[in-house]
Amino acid sequence: MMRRAVVYVVIVLIAGLVIYAFQPPKPLGEGNVAPNVTLNLLDGQNKTLADYKGKVVVLDFWATWCAPCRFTMPKMIDFYNRHRDQNVEVIGVAVDVTNPAEVGQFVKEMEVNYPIAVDREAVVKQAYEIKNLPTLFVIDKEGNIVLRLEGYDPQHTIQTLEDTVKRAL
Repeated sequence: MMRRAVVYVVIVLIAGLVIYAFQPPKPLGEGNVAPNVTLNLLDGQNKTLADYKGKVVVLDFWATWCAPCRFTMPKMIDFYNRHRDQNVEVIGVAVDVTNPAEVGQFVKEMEVNYPIAVDREAVVKQAYEIKNLPTLFVIDKEGNIVLRLEGYDPQHTIQTLEDTVKRAL
């Protein structure tokens, strides 16, 4: 009887471990250290996230073909203009890029005045596990992710961004 109980407990433990092992990984987000990737900026500079240590960084992942991204862009420009002197850096990350000149033209047309990184090799996209666009990350002064926000909700996205940045400062 006792032997049967021990076998049963062992089977339950093994089943639990197997189930736990095959759970999908939690996406990169709040509480994780931000990957220190190299950002290839449109102006020709190469920066790493570590170059912004001591600042709150907003990474805005977008694409020229993404309608919600286009809608968000003027709001991000406004956000940047209001926070640029408050130790906050906004960096747009253009993903799925085949032609950097196309991104440059888009940025010019949209009158974007914050740095734009071109992710031609999808290195940054993969490091941040981007599945949907737009996706925003807020990274605190110590390099920790304090917000991952996917998609765009006209009622809440910018307010959530404002609140998170305010807390991170």
